[in-house]
Amino acid sequence: MLRKIGRYAGYAVLWIALIAIWRWSSVGKEEHSREQQVTAVDITIEGGGSRKLVDAELMHRWFEEQGVSPMGHAIAEVDLAELERVALQHSAVASANAYLTHDGRVDVRVSQREPVARLRVDGYDMYITSDGYIFPASDGYAVLVPVITGSYKPLFATDYSGFVSERVSDSIAELQRVVERLEKEKEPYYKQQQRYRKELRSTLNSRVGRELFMSDYEYAKRKEELTERKAEAQREYDERVARVEASLTELAEQQGVVREQQRYVEQTGRDFERLLAFVSEVVRDRFWSAEVVQIVVSGGGTVPMQVAVVPRSGRYEVDMGYAENLEGRLASLRRVYDKVLVNVGWDRYTTISLRYDGQVVCR
Repeated sequence: MLRKIGRYAGYAVLWIALIAIWRWSSVGKEEHSREQQVTAVDITIEGGGSRKLVDAELMHRWFEEQGVSPMGHAIAEVDLAELERVALQHSAVASANAYLTHDGRVDVRVSQREPVARLRVDGYDMYITSDGYIFPASDGYAVLVPVITGSYKPLFATDYSGFVSERVSDSIAELQRVVERLEKEKEPYYKQQQRYRKELRSTLNSRVGRELFMSDYEYAKRKEELTERKAEAQREYDERVARVEASLTELAEQQGVVREQQRYVEQTGRDFERLLAFVSEVVRDRFWSAEVVQIVVSGGGTVPMQVAVVPRSGRYEVDMGYAENLEGRLASLRRVYDKVLVNVGWDRYTTISLRYDGQVVCR
């Protein structure tokens, strides 16, 4: 019995010692966090390859401008989550992770977005990534990617940052809510129609009862008055229904306009997807990524989108035609390069047209 009590007492002493050590360690860590100053902020930029949009110096300035730079603060004051949130506010940053070391160093790893094109049409100067993310070009580095020019009108605003697919989906959903709101506004008019029909039916179904000792004259007079009331009720019903139908027609026309806007947004989204697929194909190919310097885009939305390419070599422009099967036409253009231009010279033609599949016209 004494041996068992001694064993339990030993366990208790051990647990007390462990708790004391843990408490001492926690207090030590808290004191260390309060007293230890941040000794350095190391920022590592990942991704981008040769297409750098941000570097460590730029991110340091970004943190200072946003008022979250950890330098000069105690470790306990450093909010790593806030650092990550602010880093992600920079449009060129795709992801951010912040860590804190025991010796007071803050390590921030930033993954930058990798643009495949730069959109420079009227009022726009934005980068586009291969996954359809678009963001305004900043004062950071400029990267060497094909430039999209022309009369192309994007769906998004000049200061928009985000995925174009989400912008398209949000716009369609917003327009659908307008359609549904307009449909809701029709309900009172439908109820008015039902009430007017009920009132008219009640009047038209009424009859004149001939009372006992009623004269033929009185009976005929009442029938005539009822006939006039029915005619007046019919005229009033027709006027009321005409007003209701006019209101319903107006609401339906408004819905038609909104649905047309929906179709425009959907088509604009498909146009952007085709353009992005073409640009991504250009950038993936080593030859075309070096050769294509400008992509001229016109139309889009209600007007069929057309594409032309300005190459680095020669003084010609390549008319790719409508934005369909652009990848196939790019393969046809490569055959022109390999079999024609290398033999006749790069300055022989001013225009190469691949507008129609299977046909190449050089002028």
